[in-house]
Amino acid sequence: MKNRQLSGGAIFSFLSQFISIGVGLAYTPIMIRILGQNEYGLYQLVQSMVNYLTLMNFGFNGAYIRYYAIARAKNDEKEIANINGMFFNIFMILAGLIVVGGVVLYCNIGVLGSNLTAADYTIARQLLVIMVINLALSMPNSLFVAYMSANERFVFQKVANIIANLLIPVLNLPLLLLGFGSVGVVSVTLLLTAVRLVINIFYCAKKLEIRINSRFFDKGIFTDLLGFTFFIFLSDLVDQLNSNVDKFLLGRMRGTVAVALYSVAFNLKHHYTVLTWIIPELYIPRVNKLAVAGSDEEQTDLFIQTGRINHFIVMLVITGFILCGKPFMNLWVGPEYGISYYATVILMLSGYIPAVQTLGVNIQNAKNKHRMRSYVYLAIAILNVALSVLLIKKWGVIGTCLGTLFAILAGSGIFMNVYYHKKLGLNILKFWKEILITLPACCIAMLLGFLLLQVLP
Repeated sequence: MKNRQLSGGAIFSFLSQFISIGVGLAYTPIMIRILGQNEYGLYQLVQSMVNYLTLMNFGFNGAYIRYYAIARAKNDEKEIANINGMFFNIFMILAGLIVVGGVVLYCNIGVLGSNLTAADYTIARQLLVIMVINLALSMPNSLFVAYMSANERFVFQKVANIIANLLIPVLNLPLLLLGFGSVGVVSVTLLLTAVRLVINIFYCAKKLEIRINSRFFDKGIFTDLLGFTFFIFLSDLVDQLNSNVDKFLLGRMRGTVAVALYSVAFNLKHHYTVLTWIIPELYIPRVNKLAVAGSDEEQTDLFIQTGRINHFIVMLVITGFILCGKPFMNLWVGPEYGISYYATVILMLSGYIPAVQTLGVNIQNAKNKHRMRSYVYLAIAILNVALSVLLIKKWGVIGTCLGTLFAILAGSGIFMNVYYHKKLGLNILKFWKEILITLPACCIAMLLGFLLLQVLP
């Protein structure tokens, strides 16, 4: 059953992501043309600001599976129900905190800068309210999604993702054509989130017979939970800084058009990054089991196995985009987005090492050895902000991408690999030997592709 869930989950995960990418590639240029560069940039800018409110999950999302695995290893159904109850209450409190955070952002909407008009701010306030409600609803949903993952019920989740991805353009395009703009887009997202919550509750209750003891609270467990989640929260904070600070800085320093140019590149890079999450995500329960009763060698082999798959995915996308990305961008979003090609290449290169080592983050969490990553990445995030501010002044969109590249190379490329080897017991030398053995062939293939393009009419 579990093997079928893994294989089925992998198939449906890839199918879901390919559909998501296909929908995004077809839908994004239509959305940009209907909204225009200014409103599309505004939509991305507000979204980047609201994304910081996701930090209010304080790392509890990543903690649930670890505590569930411990309870399941004891085969204690009562303890599982208690854990479910604690996390459900925690997520409901976090939903309330997100609403409070949204109110604070609403009252300080002027932080978006002076480059926005009064009409822009009116739309920004509407977007903010809907996005905050959507994020608050996603909090209780986190428990049910995590419960399905802990029970390795991947197929249902991925099928639901496929349906949601197909519904997005079907519901959004009529609203866009009727003139509802970006407000209509986020309203559809809110509707789908609410429906997903109801469906997930029903599935967990009827199919998985989830038990939730909402009256349970243990100070000892909660204290241990806070100690564990704090550094996940710090890591999430850094990830949010690296993911969204560029849009925020560009919005304040260069305006919404620069945000639109950057967002096109960022979204393309995000599509290929998400592909590299699929396989490692399926192995999270196994990683947690190995952390309880497994060897470093077993974890290294699993690390290599997932890394090798992601390496092939990443190299295929990067080499293909370097060769064909420029004409693709002209056809996709138009020549006015030409600079987005170079931004995309830089962002894709910056994501290579984190992509092939995606499972490393889960190994750290499972072993409760994620503190150093949080400290290192916090320093790197600060460096990223400093570099971006300096480079945006000189090179705009390209400058902020270069700042991200340098920061991530230092953090993921140097510090974290040393940490994996020295502190987690992973054989990093063996890892990179297995991963990079195919790199020369990839470079030769890209060179041949470049030469072929030169002779084609």
